[in-house]
Amino acid sequence: MLYYISKYLSNLNVIYPMNYLRYIIFSIACMYSLVICAQQKELKHFKLNWIDNTEFTINKTQTIKTSVIENNVLNEDLTPEFSASWKISNALVLQQFEIKNVVYEFFQPTNFILKNQQLSSSISPLFNFVKQRENNYAILNLIPIVKQGENYKRAVSFDLEYTAMVSSKQARNSSIKNSVLATGNWCKFAIDKTGVFKLDKSFLQSLGIDVNSINPKNIQIFGNGGAMLPFSNNEIRPDGLQENAIYVEGENDGSFDSNDYVLFYGKGPHQWKSDSNELASFKHEFNIFSEKAYYFINIGNSEGKRISIASNVEENAATQISSFHDYTFYEKDEVNLFAIGQQWFGESFDYQNIHTFTIPFENIDPSDEVIIRVRAVAESSLSSKMDVKINNQQLFSINIPAYSGLTHAYAVEQNGMISLTGNEVLVDLEYNNNGNPSANAYLDYIEILGKKSLVANDKQFIFRNLDVANSIEVVEYNIDNAANISSVWEVTNSFEPTIVENNSTGLTYNFKAEGGVFKEYIVLNEEDYFTPIKLENSVVENQNLHNLTNLDYVVITQDYLLHQGQRLVDYHSENSNLNSKVIPIHQIYNEFSSGSPDITAIRDFIRHLYSNSTTNKIKYVCFLGDATYDYKDRINGNNNIVPVFEAYNSFNKAASYVTDDFYGMMDENEGMLYSFERQDIATGRIPVTDVLEAEKVIDKILNYYSEATFGNWRTNLTLIADDIDHSGEEVLQNNMEQIAEDISFNKPLFNLKKIFIDAYQQESSAGGNRYPTVNTEISNQVEKGTLMVDYFGHGGEDGWAAERILGVPDIQSWTNFEKLPLFVTVTCEFSRFDNPSRLTAGEFLLWNDKGGASSLISTTREIYISVGQAINQNLVKLLLEFNNENNSIAENLMLVKNQFSTSQRYFIYFLGDPAMRLAVPKPNIVITKMNDVDINQSLDTLKALSKNKFKGEVLDGNNNILSDFNGELDVIVFDKPITKQTLDNDSKGIVMDFDVLESKIFTGRSSVANGIFEFDFIAPKDLKIAYGKGKLGFYAENNIIDKSGYNFEVVVGGINENAPEDSTGPKVQLYMNDLSFIEGGNTNQSPMFIAVIEDESGINTSITAVDHDIVAIIDGDQSNPIILNDYYQTELNDFTKGKVNYQLRNLEPGLHIITLKVWDTYNNPSEVSLTFFVVSDTELEITNVLNYPNPFVNFTEFWFTHNKPNELLEVQIQIFTISGKLVKTINQTVQSNGNLSRSINWNGLDDFGSKIGKGVYIYKLKVKALNSNLRSEKTEKLVILQ
Repeated sequence: MLYYISKYLSNLNVIYPMNYLRYIIFSIACMYSLVICAQQKELKHFKLNWIDNTEFTINKTQTIKTSVIENNVLNEDLTPEFSASWKISNALVLQQFEIKNVVYEFFQPTNFILKNQQLSSSISPLFNFVKQRENNYAILNLIPIVKQGENYKRAVSFDLEYTAMVSSKQARNSSIKNSVLATGNWCKFAIDKTGVFKLDKSFLQSLGIDVNSINPKNIQIFGNGGAMLPFSNNEIRPDGLQENAIYVEGENDGSFDSNDYVLFYGKGPHQWKSDSNELASFKHEFNIFSEKAYYFINIGNSEGKRISIASNVEENAATQISSFHDYTFYEKDEVNLFAIGQQWFGESFDYQNIHTFTIPFENIDPSDEVIIRVRAVAESSLSSKMDVKINNQQLFSINIPAYSGLTHAYAVEQNGMISLTGNEVLVDLEYNNNGNPSANAYLDYIEILGKKSLVANDKQFIFRNLDVANSIEVVEYNIDNAANISSVWEVTNSFEPTIVENNSTGLTYNFKAEGGVFKEYIVLNEEDYFTPIKLENSVVENQNLHNLTNLDYVVITQDYLLHQGQRLVDYHSENSNLNSKVIPIHQIYNEFSSGSPDITAIRDFIRHLYSNSTTNKIKYVCFLGDATYDYKDRINGNNNIVPVFEAYNSFNKAASYVTDDFYGMMDENEGMLYSFERQDIATGRIPVTDVLEAEKVIDKILNYYSEATFGNWRTNLTLIADDIDHSGEEVLQNNMEQIAEDISFNKPLFNLKKIFIDAYQQESSAGGNRYPTVNTEISNQVEKGTLMVDYFGHGGEDGWAAERILGVPDIQSWTNFEKLPLFVTVTCEFSRFDNPSRLTAGEFLLWNDKGGASSLISTTREIYISVGQAINQNLVKLLLEFNNENNSIAENLMLVKNQFSTSQRYFIYFLGDPAMRLAVPKPNIVITKMNDVDINQSLDTLKALSKNKFKGEVLDGNNNILSDFNGELDVIVFDKPITKQTLDNDSKGIVMDFDVLESKIFTGRSSVANGIFEFDFIAPKDLKIAYGKGKLGFYAENNIIDKSGYNFEVVVGGINENAPEDSTGPKVQLYMNDLSFIEGGNTNQSPMFIAVIEDESGINTSITAVDHDIVAIIDGDQSNPIILNDYYQTELNDFTKGKVNYQLRNLEPGLHIITLKVWDTYNNPSEVSLTFFVVSDTELEITNVLNYPNPFVNFTEFWFTHNKPNELLEVQIQIFTISGKLVKTINQTVQSNGNLSRSINWNGLDDFGSKIGKGVYIYKLKVKALNSNLRSEKTEKLVILQ
């Protein structure tokens, strides 16, 4: 290379001195060497392990056999895809790459969908470098299958060679650090089309501007037009609000008079785009977010920008131009076929299969053909077509294929060219459904592009000539009917239009222009200036989001939810060390999309924070507000509070998605949601619509962070797997069992409850097969408390599984407010929140103000089992901190999704506070002694009927004792694991064995003083005699922190032959809702059953033996026993006493008897019954009304029982004399844990504070249940003594 450089420069000897040439050669050589050194060439080898005949379940009804690549998934088109990623050095940019040395093998696909795919004849890889916050990765994606002729081949290995080099290029970031809206008085108005608008005195006054006191020279208009912002980060967009050059009539006299006005060129919401100057390349872009564009007006302190006069071109014109190229479109967005995605359509061809459209297109130049484009969509099981006639001539047909697989409709665009004359185009569209009466089609749009004659009429119009743009000559434009022209502006740069003066005094308006550049002009007629639109709220308060920096956490919401968002911000600012702020969404629109509700403005604002921070790069964004697929409020009940990104694909629920990940893609080559993109910011959404809904959900979130929620429920996990309805679905329970094994090995502090529904007895019903025991089991686990519920299986918007093991009524009945789990639901559409016409079970989980979930990782579309399986396995590892990660739940989800390239990763959503961390207790708790013997020595065996004593310590992260820890310890001592088996309820010939650790030897509580605790208990006689290691699980809290620990070293087995005698059964007392309940009393339909139990030997909670459970029977129904072993909890420091608390559900109104049988550790039984009367929850029942003491002198309490435990009650007590005179009114809101209310008291004074005389009085008790709005009242007597 240097030789050629030297030879070339030697020819310049006559111009440059030789020393200078030597310097140039040396410099170029140095630069070349630097480039070579900076380049890095890499070669990577990949081997693909194909797994054939894999059962792949698409959805509830569709299963295929296909081939997959090990550790990879099928893409959304059900085609095997290979993905790989690896970490690379920062600041590298990709120069070039090549796939080489591909080794193929022939194969015959068994997947009928794959056979119908349009496969390439060679591998077409996607290879990109991408940044994930501070780390860079190389991402490779490709389809390793090719079709050559009729032969299918697949790659089994290949090499990737790529070259990268270090880049010093700076990312394109916003340079604006202060918004123009930060100071001054601002008003906003709208426009709905592109053109020149007139703002007269009355319009300015309507905005609230005092036109009599302004200097018109200081009028300024800012705005960027209304076209959609580009999704891609690297596409250029205006940096902040731009000032527009305007024309102000009559400004020179310093006052704005009645005949004065403002003219400005505004760009409407829709635009035309092209990548060349060829007419056929122009396509319209319909704004999917808004039908208006917005501009801002301000009276500044200095003169505003004004339109100038364009410079004259002096050269002679080579060509005369008397025509121009124009385009127009017809589109109505009224129908979204499947309530998903960005695509909306217009006229239906269902009942009326012919539609006619007359589209104005004036002064058509017949010398060129007109381009006609039509796009239509059809939903049909048969192929169909739409004929397109132009001015009664058949031009073309749109052939639309039949839907197939998971794609339920197809949209096709077709075009043709035709010679036309006149001022309009007549378009006839006729749909032929090919004999399928259930088929339907819709029009998307019609585009017309052609050449027109340059003739001015009484209307303003925009023109451009593409031939001039493609020429380097000087041309002269000749516009006929100059009398109809008040002015011509060049508007190529919409921010700085210029006035183009007329070079003629005749009948034509002439001006010259230089060719080679695309230019647009507008012809104006003073009778046809457009009128802007006044907004309901025109005044814009000062704001300055561009000045924000170094934020960790933001909440984005509407104005009316700002207070609720502020509650989250305040919490994280004070407790999470996060610099936090709540942002009104309209301010984002004002500064980043010129007032238009464009969702890309939200991403651009977040990216501005991310790119311009000097210390803290934003980590969390919370979207407080629901969202829908309708950005423009076309559907009834629409609640698009904070919009969400909808995929363009709108016909396939396995390929279309709704995601907030779009807002977290920060790098310059991101924004289109391509397979290589990786999220940088954790997002979370709280899908609420009104203030009350938001308040209740945020109450739950903030309560989750409080010490009130401490408890050993945080050491419980619930894993649920669907049964096998179709071949291949055994992966559901197999995968969940694998996850359970991973947890047991890596995080043994957790106690696992496995609800594999095929291990329960299936029952037939009129509605299909059901698992009623599973429904109860799930509800019991939630009510009892579990840190996480992880479900893997089929589902939908109404709940889980074909057998309906969880539904909305179940969710709404939960009252686990102090024990809110994270729900991980790897199922289809469980939380499809973007359809306001179809509320989902996932949303109800979050909305339940008495319980439900703290947050959800859930699905919004139909996810493939293989994708769900892979994501779920990886997710659990991070959520449960296998490697002591310390991320929020949303961060963990982000990190896992970033490991995948499939677009189905966008189906998985985090609903909740993105800064919420799963409440995993920190280590450590250890036992130090067993039966006074140091744990490091040979220990006793824990035998049946043996009394055992343990001592232990609560430790810090370095395993030092926490000597200032004073609180309580919960301990569970488990027997050895038990092997269970699934039942093959659906006769698929598949049975799975799995181990469970469920038999509890002892469940107790102990005080912790200065980090030290001890407890004792008697092991039950039913302990499994075989020797083996059990588990001791510990949880401790002191209202500040919580800790956990475990021990697997204690041997369990055998029996204590020298145990003392005990032949007396336990003492048992039964209650409903609280300990004040009396035999035969009233309850609600879902009361809390309470059993107070005492026995000197303790209570048997083991499940090893048959018929020794703590069991409750209602109304003698022996076929439906309620096993209560898991609900028994001893009193603090006393294993001989304890309680059962169990939530009964949905009892029928009327009289009931509950019988409890309980055994002590020696298997001595006791049986007790309780009679109670259930009052319908649709009634408010008030009984046992009294005041105590009665008679009284200066203090009495009002007591009453009711059937609304835990519900807020609005109570009024009115006290009357015997003659009926009202002397005292007491109003109070009460809430009781049980049925008895006794919190209202009275001192005997009247409403004026005076003492009431002795005697008999009447009082009326009125009670209103605030949640159900039910009312009831009672009247009683009281006596006052003096």
